Amino acid sequence: MAKLKPNHSPWTRHFAWDRCFRKPNRIEANIVHDHPDYPTHDHEFVELAMIVGGTCMHLSALGEQQVTAGDVFLFRPGAWHEYKNVKNLCLYNCCFDPALLGLELGWMMNYPLLGRLLWSVPLSPTQHGTVALRMEKPEIARARKILDELCALTQREPGSQFGEHLGLLVQFLSIVSNRLPAITLDAPRAKIHPGVTAAIKQMDDNPSDPWTLPLLAEKVGLRPDYLCRLFGEIVGISPINYLNRRRLELATGLLRHTLLPVGDVGAAVGWADANYFARRFNEKFGVSPSQYRTRFKRVQLEKGDQSSEPVFSVNQAPAGGTNFLPRQRREIPPIVHG
Repeated sequence: MAKLKPNHSPWTRHFAWDRCFRKPNRIEANIVHDHPDYPTHDHEFVELAMIVGGTCMHLSALGEQQVTAGDVFLFRPGAWHEYKNVKNLCLYNCCFDPALLGLELGWMMNYPLLGRLLWSVPLSPTQHGTVALRMEKPEIARARKILDELCALTQREPGSQFGEHLGLLVQFLSIVSNRLPAITLDAPRAKIHPGVTAAIKQMDDNPSDPWTLPLLAEKVGLRPDYLCRLFGEIVGISPINYLNRRRLELATGLLRHTLLPVGDVGAAVGWADANYFARRFNEKFGVSPSQYRTRFKRVQLEKGDQSSEPVFSVNQAPAGGTNFLPRQRREIPPIVHG
């Protein structure tokens, strides 16, 4: 893994669910043979990408990495990545609705590896919504069998056999989570509390509401200090930090896809004070909301692509994070902003 160069200028595209899949299932999978070079993009859903053949240079907020069969990545909504210098690349994409994290998958918070895979690692300040791991051959074979079944289910009628979709997703996530470093098991973890999953659902469903810790605690029937402690032990960050992350994910989409004034964007995601919104945005991305919007311009990514979805360029990337590998934890130097 190498840090991105200061003059790195990725092209970014934001994908809605129906741009990637024909049917509105909440859990989807596909396999892409001979994957082409693909410009930087992000998604409104959670994505796991598992490399099973070929190689390429993969770019993300964690830096640059030459990937081969066995590399697997998890991206929360808004996390960007890119494939370049592709050679015979073959990969699986497994995607699911983030609402599942507060519902059907909420119990996973109680399990150290699964909880870290979906919440505490990608939501930590240095990871920027991204987790990078590596799987061995036996695990790749098991994961492929599961994903092949999920690919087949994806082709069926939307909403059918949701239980099978969910079961296969849980199996795949379990295999991937086992590649997190064993050191992550050392820290004691609280057992999941329904108040924590209820709090996540409240914030995910209503991110623009004027949440405070006391108000959120009242909604889920817990004392503020108790909720904050439980949330931190289970999710890895405080409730308000989690809310800020979700609001910033929404704000980037509004800046790219609408002409709303910056102040209105902040208000739309829950920050009525434009200066406070700009300050939070700059802390996260290293640029102001106005600079972020200005540095993104609409381009045509693929010849003949008539999509109306905006496509943009930016000449900065957020600071680097950690790439979790099976033998060691490697710290990635911060990216120098140009």
